[in-house]
Amino acid sequence: MGRRSDDEPTFDSWDTTSPAYLTSPMPRRSYAAQQQLTLELLDLDTFAERLTYLFDHAATYYMLDGDPIVDPDEITRLAAEKAAGFRSFTARIPLVARWVQARTGLALTKQALHNFKGGVRENSRPAVTRALAEFWRIHPNLLDPSVPAAEFELPYDETDRKTHELVTELGLLGVSARDITSSLGEAREADKQQLLKVLTRIAQTRRDASHG
Repeated sequence: MGRRSDDEPTFDSWDTTSPAYLTSPMPRRSYAAQQQLTLELLDLDTFAERLTYLFDHAATYYMLDGDPIVDPDEITRLAAEKAAGFRSFTARIPLVARWVQARTGLALTKQALHNFKGGVRENSRPAVTRALAEFWRIHPNLLDPSVPAAEFELPYDETDRKTHELVTELGLLGVSARDITSSLGEAREADKQQLLKVLTRIAQTRRDASHG
């Protein structure tokens, strides 16, 4: 997808963008892709292994004329059209360290991130863990191996499952499958259906906008 380039963008705007409005250049994932990445990470036992996996297997992002493209449908369309100016890049340690530092305001050197990735040093700052999760668009608990895998088990109820799927599609990644089940478990079915309709409309509006 897209012509790969080794010349990583500079993202000069990160230095002036308010952390509250700084978004990751990494593309959003489909529900299925998000679930697959979750399962792959849960199969690894340490923070270092999970961080290494993200760098090795989930580090591709896309640019069109200097702007990140994060919508998966738009990425697929641009790739099929072989659009001029559409390129793919690999997020490496210097880029990720810069983004995390811009997002948190905390100093994070390239060497520190190398040490986290290599297991030489444990990350003891929750803000850095959250920012790394935000960069990769995953639930922050996936970078905490002490959190049980049951946290991410899919809801059994079909309405809860569909809600979780849409929440994932919309990028609300601070919400886990367990959060959906526990939050909606006592709600009336009619109320659950109303929430599901709202999420469905929002997701459809965004899909339509990305194709417009």
